[in-house]
Amino acid sequence: MIDYNSLNGKLISAGTGVWASESHGFLCGVFCAGNTVASSIWQEYLLAGVEEPLDHDESFALLTELAKRVAEEILSSEIIFTPLLPSDQASITERSNSISEWCAGFVSGLGIGGAGKKLDLGVDGDEFLRDMISISRMETSSEEGNDAETAYFEIVEYIRIGVILIHQHLHEKQEINTNKKEILH
Repeated sequence: MIDYNSLNGKLISAGTGVWASESHGFLCGVFCAGNTVASSIWQEYLLAGVEEPLDHDESFALLTELAKRVAEEILSSEIIFTPLLPSDQASITERSNSISEWCAGFVSGLGIGGAGKKLDLGVDGDEFLRDMISISRMETSSEEGNDAETAYFEIVEYIRIGVILIHQHLHEKQEINTNKKEILH
């Protein structure tokens, strides 16, 4: 199991230039777009700033494990997918910043994973993508309290379900098209 704080610390100390939340969001976007999290797609983006071979190898191993976890969670028949974010003990400001970073990573990953193709996300998927862009740009609030916690929880739940729906929409359609081709032959 990959812990947010330990992954974040290792990525920062290695000089990756990306946080754990952004890395996870990016990997989720790549997987949703391409139904794969091959290292050839994400390595250049997530490990661009790492110069030391040992740091690179350790970061690569951690991100490879995270990519595997992304695929397993999104493909699970049970809804177990959860964005990798700081624990509830972290301040609402830190958690809000992380959710913005996660969304920015997701949008980037979706674009890179789609390799420049116009992805047909459907009406709901297009709305979800616009929301992810808006969340990535939102200013974080330092207000603590039940309203802030409720809003944060609702955003996390929206992301959890939206990511799964985006993946299903893109790949059920692909599966249907593949099955039609098989029937024709």
